[in-house]
Amino acid sequence: MAWISVPSARAGGPTLGIAAIVVAVFLLSFSDALVKLAGDRFGLGQLVLLRSLVAAGLLAGAVFAMSGAAALYPKRPGWVCTRSLCLAAMWLSYYAALPALSFALAAACYYSSPVWMALIARFALHVPIGGRGWLAIALSLAGVILTVDPQPGNVSPLLLLPLAAAGFYALAGIITWRRCQDETAGAMALNLNITLCAVAGLWLVALAVASSPEKAGFVLAFWPELSASDWFLVVLLGVLLAIIAMAVALAYRLAPTPIVGVFDTAYLGFAALWGALLFADMPTPQEGAGICMILAGAILISLRAPRGKV
Repeated sequence: MAWISVPSARAGGPTLGIAAIVVAVFLLSFSDALVKLAGDRFGLGQLVLLRSLVAAGLLAGAVFAMSGAAALYPKRPGWVCTRSLCLAAMWLSYYAALPALSFALAAACYYSSPVWMALIARFALHVPIGGRGWLAIALSLAGVILTVDPQPGNVSPLLLLPLAAAGFYALAGIITWRRCQDETAGAMALNLNITLCAVAGLWLVALAVASSPEKAGFVLAFWPELSASDWFLVVLLGVLLAIIAMAVALAYRLAPTPIVGVFDTAYLGFAALWGALLFADMPTPQEGAGICMILAGAILISLRAPRGKV
């Protein structure tokens, strides 16, 4: 779940759309796992800047080739940039947490975002939630509590980072829904990566002014020296991000939004898979039960009730 796309005219049946969103979340979870795996070799600002430069170049070329120069520019740049800033804050918060938290736990906290989206829509926009929506909210929150297991010694302040990421994602979703309906997915994806470059660049400037320690951790590292394999990883992450952007856009064009939302939750399962394969981090039965509850809540939220209810 990297960003929210706006549905447009569907050019085919839902099967290809479902396949596209599953591929997208599979690649996204793999990309995030690579960030966690290589976090000790990069700085956060450095990694985000270089990855987004690669992705922005590829996206700009693809959008220009398929739709022309006009498709590169958003129709409402103020709202699109606000959306991109929310998503930039989301990504930075989530990535800042990954080195210190288990992948499955960070993903579980992050996937509370449908709950926050429903609550913001209810109390800020007066969109009714309905019985199924409240059940979904209760399920997801109970799942987060079960996964985190908030007992003395178990709760880390770092858990606030993926929860904050979920909140920023929810804000981006509301902005997309209310203010960006006429935007193309390509223009928004390109704007997001340009914004990520700008935010990461400002973060690096702040670190330079503050004289970041030479052996700072992932978040505070300025510009660690990169090997050839590190540069390859940066390019790979950028290519993956560009592919994910196109796959998400394709999914929302070919399949109904609720169906795409359901299959979007496959990220949780892939996160648990990469956690086990790459980090030997098997979820406990309690964490597994919590993740399943979050998954059920996200599916219920995605399958919106009729007449505008969440």
